[in-house]
Amino acid sequence: MNNCYRRIRYLMGSFVEITTYGEREACSRGVLSAFTEIARIERLLSIYRTQSDLSRLNAFGKKGVLSLDPELFWVLAKAIEYAERSGGAFDPTAAPLVRLWGFGPGGERSIPPSASEISNTLDRIGFQYLRLASGRIALLKDGIEMNLGGVGKGYAIDRAMQKLRETGIRSALISCGSTIYALGAPPGETGWRIDIRHPRREQESIETLFLRDQAISTSGDYEKFFVFGGRRFSHLIDPRTGIPSQGIASVSVIAPTALEADALSTAAFILGEEGKRFLESFPEVEGLIVQGGEEGEALRRRETRGWEYFYAADRISRRRFLSLASVALIVLLVPVDAGATIVYLTEEEALRKMMPEADRFDSEEIVLSDDQLSRAQQLAGRSFRENRYRFWVGRRGEERIGYATVLEVIGKERPITFLVGIEPNGEVMGVEVLIYRESRGSEIRNARFMGQFLKKGLDNPLRLGHDIASISGATLSARAAVYVVRKALALVEVAYRQPAPG
Repeated sequence: MNNCYRRIRYLMGSFVEITTYGEREACSRGVLSAFTEIARIERLLSIYRTQSDLSRLNAFGKKGVLSLDPELFWVLAKAIEYAERSGGAFDPTAAPLVRLWGFGPGGERSIPPSASEISNTLDRIGFQYLRLASGRIALLKDGIEMNLGGVGKGYAIDRAMQKLRETGIRSALISCGSTIYALGAPPGETGWRIDIRHPRREQESIETLFLRDQAISTSGDYEKFFVFGGRRFSHLIDPRTGIPSQGIASVSVIAPTALEADALSTAAFILGEEGKRFLESFPEVEGLIVQGGEEGEALRRRETRGWEYFYAADRISRRRFLSLASVALIVLLVPVDAGATIVYLTEEEALRKMMPEADRFDSEEIVLSDDQLSRAQQLAGRSFRENRYRFWVGRRGEERIGYATVLEVIGKERPITFLVGIEPNGEVMGVEVLIYRESRGSEIRNARFMGQFLKKGLDNPLRLGHDIASISGATLSARAAVYVVRKALALVEVAYRQPAPG
């Protein structure tokens, strides 16, 4: 009855992980419904989808009055509410600024925009140019664009969690990028255990918490940024000045809903020194503000009054990585049976690490024909039944940089989740452990072991103990890594290098 059921999908520009406990059929049905709901919200709110309701609204581009989908109207109303409460630190019309600084659609940049570029863009920023009434929006200025990224993921998580509740699920965790909602608790636990990532030492956590029936979201200047002139410029831009906020490394917010946690962590980050007082003005909201801007600068903590209520019994930092959603949060520890679950990297982080020169990653679903499946099994040297796989194709312009896929394989007792990257010439470009669920053997993740796979192809035997040196105490995990690399090579070979005729 208390089986653990976990699935991961790429939605809302992040890797969404849903973990549930309960009867397997009910969990499967509930998780499918939750993912379907998140996909629906993405079609409504994503600025990366040209046919989304929000993109069509942005395309209007001039003063006027338009009717809105009731759900989009509601989400926009909530965004404007937080904009008003924060004095414009949170602003849904900041989309042009985000794009100007290279953090939205249109490509990255490595130097700040000029003062005149910022000034010209600021002329189109301001939630006061929006009026909502009776299901309609009035745009009071030409060129107004909206980005609901500060509330969209949170809203999608809240809606997905409602679908889980409707299915009868009472213990679940949804993680989407930097935002998490914890429903109930795992069997035998008082809550879901969550680590908040240290904003300057990515392999450590700065806090460990227990959450139950609450959301947590973290905004951090390490998620998307560039360094110029010794200063870090992040995607967390102050809509009032047009410049990325300085002096704060991360803000984590616990709130009753994921939408509220999502919005308030962003607003408190922008408000800086005033962020603590701002958070304390909201009932049932607690926050942790980590101050300290430049590299090597000591970090300072500021907590709201009730933050310590959520401390785990032990507060010792552990070597953990952030969970799905790339988070100022979130190494997620899911207590399942005898082993610990360690989330080292989100898929997005692994892809960026593996293919830093790519300007985008296109998601493609490949369904192998019977002939392709048989050929892939022969090449991998092991049989497997699944014929449907998700690939990410890294591109620089129209050039294909490489292919990557996520594969799970049993280590000693439980699955290990890998992301394997393959170059267009059929050689391994990188292997990353995303999620490790065993109690021992995580040493396979070290660079010396993983580096042995680089530039290997199907013409290499990849024999453990011969071509690939194992690690003492991690033999079964190492064997799993060898198999998953050979399987990824085989899948890329039949799917992209020698596709089926027709």
